[in-house]
Amino acid sequence: MGNATSCAPSIISSGVVKVVFPDGNMQIFTKPVKAADLMVENPGQFLCDSNALKVGYRIHGLIADELLEKRQLYFLLPMELLYSVLTHEEMTCLTRKATKALKHASFGKIFPVFSEFCIFPFEANKNSSPENHGNKTADSVERFSKQRSWKPALETIVETPCRQ
Repeated sequence: MGNATSCAPSIISSGVVKVVFPDGNMQIFTKPVKAADLMVENPGQFLCDSNALKVGYRIHGLIADELLEKRQLYFLLPMELLYSVLTHEEMTCLTRKATKALKHASFGKIFPVFSEFCIFPFEANKNSSPENHGNKTADSVERFSKQRSWKPALETIVETPCRQ
């Protein structure tokens, strides 16, 4: 009788919904939850799927009636970011919050592999390279000293027929 599977919490095997809050805390939901439920509890904030975030593109929120998918990570963000163009600095900040929240999650202590999980692998590779370890503070100062510039996102507008 091996204990490898017996120490695994049921929330990992069944799939959960993970939501990272603006303060960096993560909440885990084992039961189905709608985006509206979280937005009502957190006025002035919206939910977005971490997979939909791309630098240079607009941040889209979830529809209130949308059911959050299991095994997905979502961010609860302030309304000021809704439909704004995501910058590299903002993506880095979100990546750090999510990585920190995942490290402090309860299953990170049981399964160390999950605590090393990084949502955006290109960020982890860039920040974990040997030449960046000595330049960590210089890199941070340079990144945050840049002002946010606005670049339009040229996206196709999808029109829907009017229902009468």
